[in-house]
Amino acid sequence: MAAKLVRGAIVVAILGLVVTLAFAFRRDPHDIRTGTVGKPAPEVSLDRLDGSGRVALGDLKGKVVVLNFFASWCLPCTEENPALVHVYERYRASDDVVMIGVNYQETRDNGLAYVRRMGMSWVTLADDDGRAALAYGVFGPPETFFIGPDGVIAGRHIGWIDEATLIAGIEAIRPAAAR
Repeated sequence: MAAKLVRGAIVVAILGLVVTLAFAFRRDPHDIRTGTVGKPAPEVSLDRLDGSGRVALGDLKGKVVVLNFFASWCLPCTEENPALVHVYERYRASDDVVMIGVNYQETRDNGLAYVRRMGMSWVTLADDDGRAALAYGVFGPPETFFIGPDGVIAGRHIGWIDEATLIAGIEAIRPAAAR
């Protein structure tokens, strides 16, 4: 009798897992809704990856901020990098859009070598202890956050991002006068 109950419980647990996974795989992981969108961006302060100073993200209010978490060991980060470079070049001269890269869970030397190899000329920061990633609720790289001039997270993209999505995310929160 006890063996039948155990087998029944195992079957129910397996069925529950299968149903949960079936519903989870029906969703696009890029569309995961999280508690960060619509909330003020965490005001973290991080050292520049190259050691040339510190950047406080709270000081960037009034600007559209594209915050991209990346790592050298992350293949999708390498795949999305050309789109980031193109978008950075497009907005480089504007004074209302800022792109920031945050190196995720690796040594500064590896991160800096990656930045140089990939031609990333925007500001890159070191998240040595993972506090910034934790504050933003990062699942893993790459993840990109769109922060409006009001300091509120307007959007979040999980996984590699393309140029059109980056531009759409920026333009959706960029003040009309700046376009």
